[in-house]
Amino acid sequence: MITKEKVLEALSNVEEPDLGKDLVTLNMVKDIEIEGNKVTFTVVLTTPACPLKELIRNACIHAIHHLVSKEAEVEVKMTANVSSNRKDGNTLLPNVKNIIMVASGKGGVGKSTVAANLAIALAQDGAKVGLMDADIYGPSVPIMFGVRGQRPMMVNVNGKGMIAPMEKYGIQFMSIGLLVDEKQAIVWRGPMASSALKQFVSDVHWGELDYLVIDMPPAPATCTSPSYNPFP
Repeated sequence: MITKEKVLEALSNVEEPDLGKDLVTLNMVKDIEIEGNKVTFTVVLTTPACPLKELIRNACIHAIHHLVSKEAEVEVKMTANVSSNRKDGNTLLPNVKNIIMVASGKGGVGKSTVAANLAIALAQDGAKVGLMDADIYGPSVPIMFGVRGQRPMMVNVNGKGMIAPMEKYGIQFMSIGLLVDEKQAIVWRGPMASSALKQFVSDVHWGELDYLVIDMPPAPATCTSPSYNPFP
């Protein structure tokens, strides 16, 4: 007879490779359900993008078959409770668990493509993801997401008017290209660029995110003015 206790005992032999402890000790096994020979449970990972997800799933199934019952029909649901690695005290963007900056010392090398695809891949794995296009000088996110000419809406958050990021492909995103007319030439000086990016931090309602991916401007452009520092 298959019991919850036997399932937990079997899964205590499955180790989380990165953390070096078994799934039961790490409290990663949830919602065990047993119906006859059918066993269903959830494994809560520390990140939805875990590269060892399938390895852990297969190890769980093998453990049940080997230590509980060869006849068991095992269904392993994989989810994630994303932890935060931030060391800044979360004074800015307090509801964002992790911030990933995609940067390079040169323009036109694919930063925006990498940032967009990284954000979408994380979202497809189940994470709550935002994408901030911080390239003031050459915003490309509106083009990549097919929203050229569209404008974000304003929302009321606790009595304060804030910008609601646009949503597509399961992620939220914001770009200066969504706020200005692309046909109108704008010369961005250091203080102006810094002010625009600060607005993306303080005046955009990102909500709760597991990851905020920031597509940074080319490094030389960020150094043209000592006052250009979007995240002081």
